[in-house]
Amino acid sequence: MSAAGKAKVSGGKRGGAKDPDEAPRSDKRRRDMDDSDPELELDSDFKQIVTMLRHIKDKAHKDGQKKTEQAISSVATEIQSMVQDTKTKFEKESRQNVLKAVTKASKECEGSLKTEYTKFQATHDKFSKDKAAHVQNFRDVGELYCQTSKENMSLLTFKAGR
Repeated sequence: MSAAGKAKVSGGKRGGAKDPDEAPRSDKRRRDMDDSDPELELDSDFKQIVTMLRHIKDKAHKDGQKKTEQAISSVATEIQSMVQDTKTKFEKESRQNVLKAVTKASKECEGSLKTEYTKFQATHDKFSKDKAAHVQNFRDVGELYCQTSKENMSLLTFKAGR
């Protein structure tokens, strides 16, 4: 690996030591490794790469969790909105159905009331006619009685005067 590649892998902005005490050790290690075996150097580079990959994986996992939580929160909000909309729609339909039922019942009652009023009016008219006929009969009978009484009285007075 080239010196620039090593610098990127071990001392770049992302992969550099975060603790200032670690920086001198890794520099010392690099100097020692420059003098040592290339296999050890390669092994050390792989370990650093693996460590950085683990760090990236952990960060990605945390970011993924945050995104998942945000997605769940967003979906939950949408579901709550849909439930509220459905509830509102159901209540509106329910009120409309009740209004239709009340209107229908009102029309039926109005129809029944008209029918019963018509029957009552017919009965009242018949009663009025019958009453008028009976009153007239009563008057006729009364007049006939009076006439007959007068005739009887005049006959009685005529017979009595003889």
